Amino acid sequence: MQERRKETRIPLDERCWCEGDDITLFSRVVNGSLGGAFIRTATPLRPGDQARLVWDSPHGEIVVARVEVIWTRERGRVEQSGMGLRFVSFERGVEVWESLLAEADKSR
Repeated sequence: MQERRKETRIPLDERCWCEGDDITLFSRVVNGSLGGAFIRTATPLRPGDQARLVWDSPHGEIVVARVEVIWTRERGRVEQSGMGLRFVSFERGVEVWESLLAEADKSR
């Protein structure tokens, strides 16, 4: 399968919650880039849905982003179920997110 991502994904394991219209999902950010993230969930929102993603960085700062669900995946034999999110905007902590990605990239 051809890689279509514009930015390199960094593996992560950060607790988060994703707030949709009538649901809050508690989950984990599995990987991310400057453009988006993948979160693990057995009950993904629908592609096109808008949501608010909130997580605590390892340094204790809170990051808040408006996201759009781009794709979803049900659990397969190898893959985790979840959803691919595109960052629409950051309400808080864009610098923290960029720093976390830079740290993870250096340790690769």
